[in-house]
Amino acid sequence: MTHPDLVLRAEQAVIGAALRDRQRLDDIAYLTPDRMAHPTHRALLTALVESRTSNPTTPAAQLPELIAQRTAISGVNADYLRRLADAAPQPRALATYARMVQEAAVRRDLTQHVDRLRTTSPGLRGPDPVLDRLAQAMRRTEHAVPVAKYNEPAPAPYEPRARPAGEQEVRVEARLERQDAVLAELLQHPEQVREVAWLYQEVFEEGPRREVYEAIVVVAERGDPVDQLTVEWEVYQQDPQTYEVKVEVSVEQREERPDYLARLATTAVVVGAAVGLSGEIMAEDIRTKLATDFGNIDVTTRAPEVEPKASRDITAATQAPQLAAQLLQPPPVQQAPTIQPNIRP
Repeated sequence: MTHPDLVLRAEQAVIGAALRDRQRLDDIAYLTPDRMAHPTHRALLTALVESRTSNPTTPAAQLPELIAQRTAISGVNADYLRRLADAAPQPRALATYARMVQEAAVRRDLTQHVDRLRTTSPGLRGPDPVLDRLAQAMRRTEHAVPVAKYNEPAPAPYEPRARPAGEQEVRVEARLERQDAVLAELLQHPEQVREVAWLYQEVFEEGPRREVYEAIVVVAERGDPVDQLTVEWEVYQQDPQTYEVKVEVSVEQREERPDYLARLATTAVVVGAAVGLSGEIMAEDIRTKLATDFGNIDVTTRAPEVEPKASRDITAATQAPQLAAQLLQPPPVQQAPTIQPNIRP
């Protein structure tokens, strides 16, 4: 199953985007309210769809009051709905968020079928090896979601966890700071992704930084909007098992991966700086690889008065060709002695 926190955020993004631009509901007609995991979201989507026909002329500014009256859910008032609308990452990306919700619903359906099979025939392998491997894979990646989680009152609109007041900004080493700056700009200004398309993923530190860069590139190439939610969703799909692993920020501090993405989304950036920083990152990676590849070679700096130091192998290799050259030369020509005539006076 998809991580429950991501599912709630995707559903809230759908509701918030629809509140800001109700006309875009036409783009997600396939998403029926029953595909929402949380009952509050099911009721809100139902009210939004019905308001298209019952109150088509209601302006967006008054829509929260209308939906709050129609649903009459405890804790859901006009202010709550406005907060949902404000938290929606990109209203124009409603179709993308709806697809994520639909994907999570399909995964829930598959998990329910797996649980049903497990209950009816525990310990027995299925008759179809392909389906059996699928069930095993889903059991490895599923998350235990408490039933009460989806029966609670309306969940609070998503907000990145605020840093405690007075907390000092953590400074990372320069190499990682450059990588964070590039990722922050690509996350906030995805149009810059094509400007650094030549940047290969191995230049980023192995772990969350590399995974975030891979996710940004995949989302951009797919044509989906790049924002914190879509990138975090893609990171989770890459490896659900390590999704909650913490990212190293400094020697003294570690932070969870969602908080790392939230920090990137709020980092001050200079648009266009990612190109120059990417060049520095790649140059540093190339220097590191060259130093590793040629680290065992004995290179002696040659001064004007110092001859280069040669190893035994090099000396033996140079002597052999010289000897062969001597053997291949023709023998010296024997000159006949000059006989002077003995002329007596």
